[in-house]
This record gives sequence, C-alpha cells and structure tokens, in this order.
Amino acid sequence: MSRFIWLVRREIWEHKAIWVAPLIVLGCLVLAALTGNVHLGPIGAMGADTPFGGLPQEKQVSLLIIVYAGLAFVVFMVMGIVSFFYSIDSLYADRRDRSVLFWKSLPLSDAETVLSKFAVASVAIPLVAFAGAVLAQLVIAAGGSAMLAMAGQSAALMWHPQAIAGGIGLAALWSFTAMLWYAPVVGYLMLASAWAPRGPFLWAVLPPAGLFMLERVLLYTNHVGEFIKDRLFGVLRLVRPERVADVDPQTNEQVRDEVIRLSDIDLAKSLGDFYSSPDLWLGVLAAALMVAAAIWVRRYRDETT
Repeated sequence: MSRFIWLVRREIWEHKAIWVAPLIVLGCLVLAALTGNVHLGPIGAMGADTPFGGLPQEKQVSLLIIVYAGLAFVVFMVMGIVSFFYSIDSLYADRRDRSVLFWKSLPLSDAETVLSKFAVASVAIPLVAFAGAVLAQLVIAAGGSAMLAMAGQSAALMWHPQAIAGGIGLAALWSFTAMLWYAPVVGYLMLASAWAPRGPFLWAVLPPAGLFMLERVLLYTNHVGEFIKDRLFGVLRLVRPERVADVDPQTNEQVRDEVIRLSDIDLAKSLGDFYSSPDLWLGVLAAALMVAAAIWVRRYRDETT
C-alpha cells in the first residue's frame, strides 16, 4: 500500500497542473470578489425589491445552495479538462521518453502503475477539485456578503449554516459522482494512451468521431452523439433539470418564475434518480474492463514503438 501511495504522490508532484489549475480559478474568484464583480448566476440582483429579495428565507437558502453547487461544478469542469489531458498522456508519455524501461526494471507491476495513474485521474483530481470548490464557495460567500450589505439585505445570509453546509455537502457529492460517472471516460483515455503508437489524442478522439459521422451519414440517426453528450455532461441533470421554457428569462416576471423554479429543485430526488440509473453502474463496469485492457496492453506492448 505504501508503494502505491508513493506512486500516486509521484504522479501528482510531476503533473503540477493538478494543483495549479484550482489555484488559478481561486485567484480569478478572489479578484472578482475584490473588484465587486461577483455574479450569482440565475439569482441576479439581490436587493429587497428583486425576485430573490421577495422570497422567504428558506427559499433564499435553497437558491444559495444551488449557486454553491453550480460554483463547485465550474471548478470540477476545469479539473475535468486537467484530468482529460492527464489521462490521455498518462501511459503514452512513459513510452515516448523511454522511461517505461526504467520503471519496468523496478519491482513494480504493470497493474500497480496503471492503477496508480487511474487513481490520480479518477480519485485524486476530484478530491483536489473538492478542496478547490469549498475554497471557491467561501470566496463567493465573502463577495456575496458585500453585495447583500450594499443592497440593504442581511450580509449573514451568505453564511447561513444550512447554505454553507449544503454547498460543502454538494461539493463532496460532486466529487464522489465525478469519480463514478467519469471512470469509463478515464479508462477509455488510458486505454488509448497505452495503445497509441503515437498521437494518443487522435487515437482517443477519432474512433468515436468516426462512429458519429458514419451513423449520421448511413443511418441518419444520432445515438452515438447523444451517448457521448450524455456521458460528458450527464451530471448536469443533478442541478439543472430541463427548463420550463426554451428561452432564457428576459422580463422581470420571467426572472421571478425562473428564480422560484430553481428554489423548488429537489436535490435529494435528483441524486436518488442519478445513483439508481443503470448508466452509472454500467459505466463503472466498463471502466474496470478498460483499465484491465490497459494493463494487458502495457504488459505486452513492444516498448520500442
């Protein structure tokens, strides 16, 4: 176990983007808070005469939890990009610089090496994203407090225990959900990285793109495209169900209706539906199979290619 942890620590230390990216996001949020440019998404203005200000406090707290969850999702999207490029280069880089020959000379199995890289992409990066999301929520809470004070509202609302606890709890759920939902994506990218003789990005992107184009041209359907879209953005259904209307709210009445709709989102039900979905658990099974395939490819691949 200590050897496995050492491998994970080595990966995190060598790939600085894993911990530099959330620091950049936090820096941008701190700058926005200091300059008074904190925007709370669909809530908009927060004065007493706004749709938000006209809601009872329990509804306002529910909306703040949604805002904190959305903020956490932004951090996870940034870290998702980091995880994508890390995964796609994780096993190819060792062959590109021939360092794989050195690692194979050590008492390390291919399974340990591949699983440590998979753990970084699917576990360590979401945990880093969770820490960054919590810090981002605290920064926005401070900036939102200043906005509320200037709008004549109670600045303590942003620090309401239920809102803060709900935001941190949802960030933790985002982290766990990302580990499970994107596990097959990480497994597929690592398999492409282990297999590719060169250009792992093309080996990872061209097969699904080719299937998408063939289906569109030959069958005039879009099942592959919908599958890819759902796998990449399916977690959005947790905090953003389908809109009642197909247009963004423009009038004050539309803004009020949208604010009320968001405050009525049942996060517990959304999570229950999501975790009971067969798509989630079939994806976990597919991830296990692809990681096993990546271990097999790394074990028997000619290291001179």
